[in-house]
Amino acid sequence: MLRSLVKDNEVGGLIFTEGFIAQYADMTNYAQAQASVPLLMTFDGEWGLRMRIPKTPRFPHNMALGAIHNGESLMYEYGREMARECRIMGIHVNFAPVADVNSNPDNPVISYRSFGEDPQKVASLVCAYSRGLEDGGVQAVAKHFPGHGDTNSDSHKTLPTLTRTRHQMEQVELVPFRRFIAEGHSGIMTAHLAVPTYDKSSTPASLSRKITTELLRNTLGFDGLIYTDALGMKGATEAVANPCVAALRAGADILLCPPNTARDIDAVMAAIASGKISAEEVETHCRRVLRYKYYLGLSKYTPIDRNNLSERINSVGADDLLRRLAEGAITVIRNEHNILPLRHLGQKSIAVVSIGAEASNDFSNTCRRYAPVHLYASRTGSFSSADIAAICRHNTVIVGVFNDKGSSRQALNVLSKAVKAKGASKMSLVEAFFVNPYKMSRLKGGALGHEQSLVLAYDDTPELRRAAAEAVFGGIEVSGTLPVNLHGIAKIGTGHRLHKTRLGYSSPQAHGMDAALTDSIDAIVGEALALGAFPGCQVVVGRGGDIVVDRSYGHITAGGDIVTPFTMYDLASVSKAMGTLPGIMTAVDHGKIDIDAKASRYIPALAARSDGKQDITIRQLLYHESGMPAALNMFDMMMDTATYARPLLVYRRDSAHTIQVQRGLFGATSAKLRQDISSPIRTAQFDIASADGIYVGRCTYDSVMHRIYNIPLRASKRYNYSCLNFALLMDAEQRATATPHQLWCKTHLWAPLGMTTMCYRPLDEYPRSQIAPTEKDTYLRRQTIWGYVHDEMADFSGGVQGNAGLFANADDLAKMCQMWLNGGVYGGDRVLSERTVKLFTTDHSSTCRRGLGFDKPDMTNPNNSPTCDEATAETFGHLGFTGTVFWVDPANDMFFIFLCNRVNPTRDNDAFNACGIRPRLFSQVYRALKDAKGALMQE
Repeated sequence: MLRSLVKDNEVGGLIFTEGFIAQYADMTNYAQAQASVPLLMTFDGEWGLRMRIPKTPRFPHNMALGAIHNGESLMYEYGREMARECRIMGIHVNFAPVADVNSNPDNPVISYRSFGEDPQKVASLVCAYSRGLEDGGVQAVAKHFPGHGDTNSDSHKTLPTLTRTRHQMEQVELVPFRRFIAEGHSGIMTAHLAVPTYDKSSTPASLSRKITTELLRNTLGFDGLIYTDALGMKGATEAVANPCVAALRAGADILLCPPNTARDIDAVMAAIASGKISAEEVETHCRRVLRYKYYLGLSKYTPIDRNNLSERINSVGADDLLRRLAEGAITVIRNEHNILPLRHLGQKSIAVVSIGAEASNDFSNTCRRYAPVHLYASRTGSFSSADIAAICRHNTVIVGVFNDKGSSRQALNVLSKAVKAKGASKMSLVEAFFVNPYKMSRLKGGALGHEQSLVLAYDDTPELRRAAAEAVFGGIEVSGTLPVNLHGIAKIGTGHRLHKTRLGYSSPQAHGMDAALTDSIDAIVGEALALGAFPGCQVVVGRGGDIVVDRSYGHITAGGDIVTPFTMYDLASVSKAMGTLPGIMTAVDHGKIDIDAKASRYIPALAARSDGKQDITIRQLLYHESGMPAALNMFDMMMDTATYARPLLVYRRDSAHTIQVQRGLFGATSAKLRQDISSPIRTAQFDIASADGIYVGRCTYDSVMHRIYNIPLRASKRYNYSCLNFALLMDAEQRATATPHQLWCKTHLWAPLGMTTMCYRPLDEYPRSQIAPTEKDTYLRRQTIWGYVHDEMADFSGGVQGNAGLFANADDLAKMCQMWLNGGVYGGDRVLSERTVKLFTTDHSSTCRRGLGFDKPDMTNPNNSPTCDEATAETFGHLGFTGTVFWVDPANDMFFIFLCNRVNPTRDNDAFNACGIRPRLFSQVYRALKDAKGALMQE
């Protein structure tokens, strides 16, 4: 059929309405190869290629774009991006933008396809998009002339009538088309629409000479190509015997989708022969078409390059534009008591309810990244009584509505009644609608309800789902305004501005970094995974208040579950900087601790010492300049001396030492754990699991601390990294605040920051499947450590210790990093004082590189630096034994986080250190800054 159309009927162009990327390319190349004159390839892509071609970028419907405040520049970018994608696919003409002003909420065919109800704003957006499209080498076709926005019927099914006066047409419908013509754009599509004010015969505009030629050509002065709407639609076929002949007589240049091509060509030729259509007029149309074929590059036609088509179309630039368009569209119609963006997360219990979607979706999962939430869903219009009761136990309910079905309205009513029964003073209700505004209005019965906040996303795309969740939690600025009137709910132009208060999810290029950063990170991590350096990891980069790289790779174990953004890692010594250190900072803010005071002020056991420990200051502990040795020997402490003959550990295997503890170290075969400070079963005394089948209690922690209090000091107080320093810091904090460390941190830090995973003893709260396991411990615990802390001292302290014990995902570390960059503020709340943040993040030892609890670059000896060479002197952070790290660079307003479980299945894995992934990745972040600056200079 395709060959016949091109070879036999000699059509001037084609439109394909469906097909996958490769199929579309193959059909286009085949058709062009058959043509004697290159074909004009056209496309109907009002919201991108995705409208017709699966697995391509899906842009929001126009009504969402009409909500964007000062959206012209974004619309121009959209046009340029659409042109780029079209050119890749060999497309010369896009039948967009829709220039109809949708002033009728009951319009069945235009509705969300329009930019809105304001003629001037519609005109501005139409022209901005068209400029982008045509600057990119693709013809823009404004439609549906003279305006389809105030009709009650669908021209696909019948002939609608537009009952407007000429004055009304001038004030509304023609405004976008006049601007489009004045700016010199080149394509207009006529509508199958009766407009009696211009043609009393009610002939469709597409077939009316009075409208197509007299109004459009002569009065408005349009000199571009006039396309008809598809001539197989009933609005055309029911009006005349042959719509092709009628359209040509009316003045159209291109007859789109004729009902029967061969028959219609014969009818046109007969009309010319009979004099109904003059040959001169046909010649004029042909010359105009050929002129535009030349302008659009068909004189130098080349086939579509099929190499990497999908990757080229689905580019990082397209993804970034989709995100920015979605963020700009979000509109907050109602915001009583300024509850959005949500604040005081530590005081909130949040339910996220999805109506018309699964409980786990892009909206709810983005909410999960901002705060601990419970997920509920209704796809059938009802909730179980248990679900309603559970939802109403929360003080904040966020509802996402994803379709306009009757079941969704029913579910919304049920939920609204439950909220009303509980009382608005006890519950905040936030509703987010992923449907067009008119459908949202109908779902709500044309009136506002019990919601305190109403968020409109206009459309249901992954980007809009994520953006709406970010808006609720303050991850983006919100400035969208309603592009239409919603009677009983809100007027056109309504929109509450919301400030950004938390991290959002953006892209490198949006923050002055090379867009190739993510690809570079992918390559480095892929290399490390191939070497077996670790089974999986998370990488997060933040800059300018946004997360710009957010990647999860591999599996939690070789062949195990895949790593997701919610996977929790054992932070190892990063716990010092995410738990103990901010705990001390908070205690300083509360006047509970003075860092220049002696630790013995807070720890009575040190005050009783006479070996020098009584004089160690908090500052010295933070600097690791206390004289404390590096660690405790937990093997000696935990193994019962009555069960083995000394020595416990040897460097060569022998008959008494057959168990390999780690490379080059073997343990006594008969050794068993002490039963006075541990137990194989849970008891009242030993009530904390330190591994499967091993329990410890308060006495175990006390035994650890007793050993620390009594361990001999080193001869020198010069810098010596020591886990014992941070054990003493946590001890001091707990005693000074009279609060358990984990409760102190959760109350003052983790909950206010909205941390969703940060915790000690994760198995108390999370399923094992969410946690990445660490090492196979062959000696002390004799099992793969999964959900328990890898560090032996922290584990036998009950899982909570100053040196280690925390588990979290990269998202949670990012919140702490951003809070520090913000000078102690996050989510609109002050978490730490600016003075304390400045002190701890800038102060450093006079004798070594260390800061107050933080590690820092070694600027005098870069070869010994824990960072990359490019790191600035202001950088601070920490490393962890399990393969974790974070660095914060205030000078560049950025942070870098890498989490992995490189000790799984064993610490004796040389590949991790050999590939040097942590400094390499951090270096790549700086290169992305440098490369982006270089690109700007070249431009």
